[in-house]
Amino acid sequence: MPSESRAPLRRLQIEALRACALYPQGMRQGAHPSVMPVLQELGLVEERQMRGQVGRKLWFLTQAGREFLTEIGMGEPRKS
Repeated sequence: MPSESRAPLRRLQIEALRACALYPQGMRQGAHPSVMPVLQELGLVEERQMRGQVGRKLWFLTQAGREFLTEIGMGEPRKS
């Protein structure tokens, strides 16, 4: 089976992924509404139920999302 090449993530998608990493206990579902479903399809984030709050969901990084951020870094490149 041929491996599918994935298009590089756009700036806003990377920003949303980095923002999700800042909230290890879950990022609110309304954050980055146009981007998070795409990251979910790519397997970089997942949506989970908030403890004690029926119907409230939060975004969490997956292992693949953490590995991706490790590769690209958590912050913007610094200008010299």
